[in-house]
Amino acid sequence: MAGLNFLRVVDNATLVEQESTARQEMEERQADPLLLGMASFLRGAFDAAKRAKDPIERSMLKSLRQRNGEYEADKLASITSQGGSQIYMMITEVKCRAAESWLRDILMDTGTPPWDIQPTPQPDLPEASDERIIQILGEKVTKIIEAAGKAPTLTEMDQLKEVAAQELRFKVLQDAQKRAEGMKQRIADQFAQGGFAEGFNEFLTDLVTFPAAILKGPSVRRQRKLSWDTDAEGNTIAVADEELAPEYERVDPFRFYPEPGISKIKDGYCFEHHPLTRTSIADLIGVPGYDEEAIREILRIGNGQSWINTAVGLEKDELERKHSTELRPTEVFDALEFWGKVSGKMLLDWGLSEEEISDPAKEYDANVWLVGNYVIKATLNYDPLGEKPYAATSFIRNPGAFWGKGIPEIIGDIQNVCNASARSLVNNMGIASGPQVEVNLERIPANEDITQMHPWRIWQVLNDPLGGSAPAVRFNQPNDNSSALMAVYAQFSKLADDHSGVPSYIYGDLNVQGAGRTASGLSMLMGSAGKSIRQVVMHIDADVLKLVVHRQFVYNMRYDPDESIKGDAQIIPRGAINLAVKDTVNTRRVEFLQATANEFDMEIMGIDGRATVLREVAKGLQMPEEEVVPTRERRALSKLSDQREAAAATNIQPPDGGRTGPQPQVIDEAGNPAGGQNDVSNQFTGQA
Repeated sequence: MAGLNFLRVVDNATLVEQESTARQEMEERQADPLLLGMASFLRGAFDAAKRAKDPIERSMLKSLRQRNGEYEADKLASITSQGGSQIYMMITEVKCRAAESWLRDILMDTGTPPWDIQPTPQPDLPEASDERIIQILGEKVTKIIEAAGKAPTLTEMDQLKEVAAQELRFKVLQDAQKRAEGMKQRIADQFAQGGFAEGFNEFLTDLVTFPAAILKGPSVRRQRKLSWDTDAEGNTIAVADEELAPEYERVDPFRFYPEPGISKIKDGYCFEHHPLTRTSIADLIGVPGYDEEAIREILRIGNGQSWINTAVGLEKDELERKHSTELRPTEVFDALEFWGKVSGKMLLDWGLSEEEISDPAKEYDANVWLVGNYVIKATLNYDPLGEKPYAATSFIRNPGAFWGKGIPEIIGDIQNVCNASARSLVNNMGIASGPQVEVNLERIPANEDITQMHPWRIWQVLNDPLGGSAPAVRFNQPNDNSSALMAVYAQFSKLADDHSGVPSYIYGDLNVQGAGRTASGLSMLMGSAGKSIRQVVMHIDADVLKLVVHRQFVYNMRYDPDESIKGDAQIIPRGAINLAVKDTVNTRRVEFLQATANEFDMEIMGIDGRATVLREVAKGLQMPEEEVVPTRERRALSKLSDQREAAAATNIQPPDGGRTGPQPQVIDEAGNPAGGQNDVSNQFTGQA
């Protein structure tokens, strides 16, 4: 009967048989020689990358201990065996924190993003540009004929044609600028929604600490968000929704493994380690592109053998104050995300179509996920240029190498010398704080306590058995070497300023000698110090910001439905520019306004040009520039509103008859414009 549904009943034996068949098919597919070859290839590639990274991991652990103010185990054992102080001077932490703050001030706290999108110097002309030039030329010729009563000469036609071409180019530039501005606003919104600021903030912390810092994105993921609606009674309600959107995140340098010997990510393959919980693995069931049966089998057998160095991971967790992570009851699976070249034959056997893999013999840029010995995902890298979604750079770059240097590695020896000076200083201060006492036990009574000393103490002594005249108790004051040790510490602390490129007066040290004692001198010193950080900012500009913004630009050009923001544009990183002009640009703009405050320059700039400069000054002062300096459209609307109010006050119809926009001019019988001083009604109404 229509409308009735029947429920199929399957017995337990049938269900078990179906599950067994599905598991057998998955095992046969995963046991295919090609897929075994893929897993074997990935495992070999990861093993090579991991071995190459072993010394880097030791250096990163040392950098973490240095920032935390902890000694290496062997050094701590040596210090303990000698006794005395275990003080650790936090010079590295101070320098790293100051460098982070300096970079954030340059790149994140300027009020404007450290990147820009501008049209190319010669944007592509729109289609049928010749026809458009002819149309503009025809309009100009018509105006000349109406005004002069005759057609223009050939020379005048050539000039008019050039003017028409220039007008078209100007219109194209205006349109390209408008599209670039729209794209910039769209990317800024995507960055805000996709966590770019949070990821970039953590990226800067890695940059000053480790040999390299990595930023990942855009990665298109399903985001949960709240949208707002009204119910039947008109009340506002929250509605949970999901959408696909680009996201950005910092990649832990401990979990990133580049191909040995490469200098840039694009030069070879790379792995990212993802520790996934059972819940995270189970959430992949049913997601397009993942092998559901392989995931179910992984969940059934458990994590199995880990490929990751658990000793390094546990030590890193302890240094990051994640204590006893090995005791957590949640099972964690080690997933490896691979980006690199894979055989087309392997991808075809995985399940990709022949349309995607045109030649099985070729190598294709692919993204493969591996958990244990199971390949749970294998897809092509659909980036048009085959780029991987990672960007990396270093505080100090080593040409030709992927890993550079961070501040802890740069000033490691200086930190050790300062620690040694501080330990010696503390030990010497303790020893020299009071006398060393020599006691002749032959002359001290048996019941006398020689372990305590206090002022005005009376010593009871016996006669010297040998008849000597030496005192029974003698005092010896150790030398105070604190001045010399402080001088050593101060000198090497100053060397830390020079080696790290982060001088102490950058973060508020008032003990500045020489030129730094005056405001202008300190400004000059800070300007000179900016040269050292400028190189780091240029690395971030070229290696990270330009790449990430360009990838988001390409993504929007390909998938964004809004055609009004798409155009011929270029990405311009502005980090180094922000550093160069941050403190002086507004001063120079004010000086420019003062220098051009005359009738000659005003005739050249016009109201709109001067308003543009004023708007930039207000923006630099973090003021609402649109409220302080209205745009041309707002000024026009305000003027029209004033005219309407004046007309309403005098009972006269406004010049546009209550409408906006220009009105046609009316000509009287004599060929002159209708209306004059004695025809006020015609002047406002446009009627003869």
